[in-house]
Amino acid sequence: MSGGFGGKKNKVDPQAPLVALNKVIDEGSFQRIHLLYGEEDYLRYQFRDNLVKAMGGEPGSLSFNRFKGKDVNPGEVIGLAETMPFMAERRVILIEDTGWYVNGCSEMEEYVSSGICESTCLVFCEREVNKTTAMYKRTDKAGMISCFMTQEERVLISWVGSLMRAERLMISSSDASYMISVVGTDMVTLSSEAGKLASYCMDRDRVTRADIDAICSRTLEDRIFDMCEDVANGQKRGAMKKYYDLIVLRARPEFILIQVTRHFNTLIRVMELDSKKKNDEDIGALVGHPGWSIKKYRIQNRRYGHAQLRSILELCADTDMRIKRGEMEKGLAVETLMTRLLNGI
Repeated sequence: MSGGFGGKKNKVDPQAPLVALNKVIDEGSFQRIHLLYGEEDYLRYQFRDNLVKAMGGEPGSLSFNRFKGKDVNPGEVIGLAETMPFMAERRVILIEDTGWYVNGCSEMEEYVSSGICESTCLVFCEREVNKTTAMYKRTDKAGMISCFMTQEERVLISWVGSLMRAERLMISSSDASYMISVVGTDMVTLSSEAGKLASYCMDRDRVTRADIDAICSRTLEDRIFDMCEDVANGQKRGAMKKYYDLIVLRARPEFILIQVTRHFNTLIRVMELDSKKKNDEDIGALVGHPGWSIKKYRIQNRRYGHAQLRSILELCADTDMRIKRGEMEKGLAVETLMTRLLNGI
């Protein structure tokens, strides 16, 4: 599986681990040790619960144990792993957020390597891993590793649609895509915002873009607008701080690039439509933003000329091409773009 800090960056289908682990759960073909990791918390937790339940790991059972945190005692885990299950087919032990797949754990590494008790299943759930650690390599050899990556937009659009249908609401693919651009790709956040939308639209049968604008948190879009505002004002420290804040919020570099490109594309379109004497509502309809927000873009446009905005869009397109060709790592490419924008290209 792809992911973590090291290893070759191969193109991996984000759906592949889901399909493989679903098959294991359906067939009951469990391994002695499972590692579930990755940045997509919603899916990781969902599959954690489904896997543990399928194994027979019911809360309150004398054959189910759960450990969590950096202070987990590996000796205690191993001691339980060597204890026969009580009135159950297997002993299930869930271990979460230990950091052992980043920092290592010699006791557990040795135990996994020597062979886990046949009546025990260990399930590790970690957000980050380092694939060069002995813990990762021995788990890969002895069991099954599943990486839960951020899903592609087409998958998220379909998933948002299914969330709405469960609430007896319809949403178009374009509006689902718009919702993702506003909220971000984190499925936990999307699920929460979908719940808010369902409550807001409970007396109707369809979700509209106006509903999304009225209800959904616009945190990422607002932060990107503020970051671009700092870029326009030449406030280097503020712009880079906001960029790194977005990374902390788990906004992927390529998502930030898409949003920055959209932002400057909106600026140039507002500039061109202003020259045609269009009013705010008409401009908003044409650029896909509420009419009341156009004033913000117009104010920012005072710092740019048309040729300068065109150069920025060409730079964004060039950055995207370099990433797709594999000429630059995503994070470095977008940081370089930010630096060039702040230095006036």
